[in-house]
Amino acid sequence: MIFLRGRLDDALASSLVAQLLVPTADSVDVYIDSPGGSIAAALTIYDMLRSVGARSSTVCIGTAGGAAVLVLAAGARRTVMPNARIHLTDDVVDLTSSRFDNPEVEAEEARRATARWRTALLRHVTQSPEQLTADMAAGRWLSAEEAVAYGIVDRVGLSR
Repeated sequence: MIFLRGRLDDALASSLVAQLLVPTADSVDVYIDSPGGSIAAALTIYDMLRSVGARSSTVCIGTAGGAAVLVLAAGARRTVMPNARIHLTDDVVDLTSSRFDNPEVEAEEARRATARWRTALLRHVTQSPEQLTADMAAGRWLSAEEAVAYGIVDRVGLSR
């Protein structure tokens, strides 16, 4: 059981990835309550969850916003609790760990990171790229049922 709580940043991503790397025969359950944060951190967690494969499950227990939506969508089994909310919004590209002397290079890398994030999310949702872009620009909030219809998660609630 792994909790992703709070704003996504490199430190949180490193901690979560370290937990994902611990070998276990059981499923890997990631519980998410995050407003979003760094797209780079979300892509790192996304890649690791996808590498775990069928053993991974993601559960939104509060809010999944911005970059955290991609983490939620990464699970092989994706669940949202009945009162949880999904916030579709653009998030930040944190390039502070890199050294760019040229603002044009930095801007291009930010565009590329955002494109990778959106492309990854589009693999999971049922909406068109244009609709996803419009919903993110509008900062659309989804209920649990709407998140299922959108394709971000598979079901509402946990079955035990």
